[in-house]
Amino acid sequence: MKHFFRGLGWLFITLAGTAALAQNGSFSGKVSQLSDQQIIQLWQQAQKSGMSESDAVRLLVQKGMSPTEVNAFKKRLVQLQAGSKSRFSTNSIIKDTSNFMRDSTWIFETPQLKKNSPYYGFDFFNSPEMSFEPNFNVATPASYVLGANDELTLSLSGLNELTNTAVISREGNYELPHAGFVNLNGLTIDQATQQIKNRLRVPYPGLASGRTRLYLSLGNVRGIRISVIGEAEKPGNYTVTALASFFNVLYLSGGPSQNGSLRKIELIRDNKVLQTVDFYEFLQKGTLPNIRLQDQDVIRFPVYEKRVMLAGEVKRPAIYELLGKETLADLISYGGGLGDHALKDAVKLVQLGDKERKVRDVAAADFAYFLPRNGDSVQVEKILSRFSNRVVISGAVYHPGNYELSQDLTLTQLIRKADGLREDAFRNRGYIVRFRDNGALRELVSFDLNQIQSGKSNDIALIREDSVYIPARDSIRDVLSVTVGGNVRNPGSFEFRQGISVEDAIVMAGGFTADAATHKVEISRLEKNKSDTLANQLLSLLKVDVDSTLQQSSHTLLQPLDYVFVPKLLNYHTLGNVKLRGEVLYSGDYALERRDETVQELLLRAGGITPYASMANVQVYRNHLRVGTNLFEAGNRSNEKFLLLPDDSIYVPRNVPFVEVQGAVFTPQILSYGSGRMLSYIADAGGVTDKGNLRKAYVAYSNGINKKIRHFLFFRHYPRVMPGSKIIVPERLEGEKRGLSVIEISALTGSFTALISLIAVLRK
Repeated sequence: MKHFFRGLGWLFITLAGTAALAQNGSFSGKVSQLSDQQIIQLWQQAQKSGMSESDAVRLLVQKGMSPTEVNAFKKRLVQLQAGSKSRFSTNSIIKDTSNFMRDSTWIFETPQLKKNSPYYGFDFFNSPEMSFEPNFNVATPASYVLGANDELTLSLSGLNELTNTAVISREGNYELPHAGFVNLNGLTIDQATQQIKNRLRVPYPGLASGRTRLYLSLGNVRGIRISVIGEAEKPGNYTVTALASFFNVLYLSGGPSQNGSLRKIELIRDNKVLQTVDFYEFLQKGTLPNIRLQDQDVIRFPVYEKRVMLAGEVKRPAIYELLGKETLADLISYGGGLGDHALKDAVKLVQLGDKERKVRDVAAADFAYFLPRNGDSVQVEKILSRFSNRVVISGAVYHPGNYELSQDLTLTQLIRKADGLREDAFRNRGYIVRFRDNGALRELVSFDLNQIQSGKSNDIALIREDSVYIPARDSIRDVLSVTVGGNVRNPGSFEFRQGISVEDAIVMAGGFTADAATHKVEISRLEKNKSDTLANQLLSLLKVDVDSTLQQSSHTLLQPLDYVFVPKLLNYHTLGNVKLRGEVLYSGDYALERRDETVQELLLRAGGITPYASMANVQVYRNHLRVGTNLFEAGNRSNEKFLLLPDDSIYVPRNVPFVEVQGAVFTPQILSYGSGRMLSYIADAGGVTDKGNLRKAYVAYSNGINKKIRHFLFFRHYPRVMPGSKIIVPERLEGEKRGLSVIEISALTGSFTALISLIAVLRK
């Protein structure tokens, strides 16, 4: 078996493209897509693995081949077997082609989708896990009726030894050794054994004396044709083995359809109803009548006559089919009986009238006599979720809970049943929640246990569903607390106890953290102001010095609702780190030493710069943004001290004597630094293109500062170019005008003329 699985799996992989096997090894393609060569190889591989023909087909089904494709596969094999001129060697690939086509045992491997049906018994036919195929491993039944194509094996032992195997012909004849033919058609195994023994007594006299014994066994079983009609899920003609029983065919047909009956399934033979089967007998009791099928038998599912719905508190709610004289008691019995919480006195029944529905209450005494009608609905109600003799006690007693309301039960007796009051019971006040018969909250009965136990007040008689509550002292007072916050290990609120000190509260909070300012512990205390005017100050503050080891006591006692705050040491923390990279001797992450440490001081801590550093282009980053600085530009004094902050980054670039020209120029390139003139570098890059906008060109310096061209009338001031700078010439936006308009030129000309005239007047 293992060799076959490996071989078949290898063959499936080689045929993956045409056989459409999924990656999980399932078959999802079409047999028509397989070539004759692939069909033969697939089947021969199965034969080499020692599997039977039926087992090989079952494996294909398990791999996902649909029933339609299985039949197509079998037909292809039979056609190849019959093709004598086939170029493939197909000798004996199938021993018996007719039996191979009739074999339907593989159908039990076909995966089926499970569906839930509201009708009782229908799910039996829908389970993909159930197999109802015939058992071929048992001995041949003595009542088995022989027919054409049955293979019989005759064995003689004792005085004579003989084994003979032959097939019953179409005419029903079976060839006996030394005795000719005997007709066995229609005989049972027992009848055939006796007739063969009578025919063989002449050539084998030992049979008459008993010195020779005769055994008859069945080999290959013939196929018979059964028709399923009526309200079946899958009506039609089925070819099954002669060993198949009535129930095997029922399962193959899928059981009844939605309107089919399970109570009167008919077996028709020779145009007569031979037997009527009630499938409920099997579902309820497990009894199966041994019905042997014969060729051309007909199984008929009639239409149901009466169905009744059973719902509510029953063990198996469903829609049941009832026979004509079955009662409501029979229906409940089919449903497994009433549930544990069912109301057993009566059930509610809804019946269909001529124009409307009507409700009936059927008493339990009438269950055995009441005949439900088709379409009835039976509802079994649930008992009420209330008690007929219960009282409840809760609160400060040793065993609170539900207790039986005995005759003349009083409050003190109930307390004794609950093993008495706890030490923390509040005896001055308790109450009873009392309900009346209508279930509505009626009254609250309060009591004083001290008065009752001393005899000054009468004991209270209890009634059904009384709920007694005796409070505990802690439940009727506010639980006071103190709160510890700040630099302690476990800040939070703690229950106040008389005599608790500051040190006690800090110990409850897990003690001080390493950075706690123990000399400045602050206590915030609420002033209990009872005046009726709105006060301004609500808290009073108290600062104490607490020993960090908590060994000495400050003798400061806390009061309810005090808030103890432990501040953090002012200077006991790091200022943060600054990243230093680039052309410095010792780059790395440096911790800030002072709050006012500058870039220049940090460079000195790093050993200074390398000979290749460009100090004029030092770059500073803050919050992932570049800060425009000119810290080391010649002649600059305004920003000499740039104060650093935590997480700042400093980069000292390498001195690069080049200038890069980008943007709308004809030849963007990197040029050697020669002078500080911007236009000369743009000219070396081929000049500005037609789309270029020289007016908005700018210089981007290595230190992050950008400078653009400044304009005044007809004059332009170009920024100076430094080593490592970038000159960017942007493109002109679409629709942007080029140069000055006529109106602007006229306005400028008028302004210039007025200016010249003013200068001339001033000179005179």
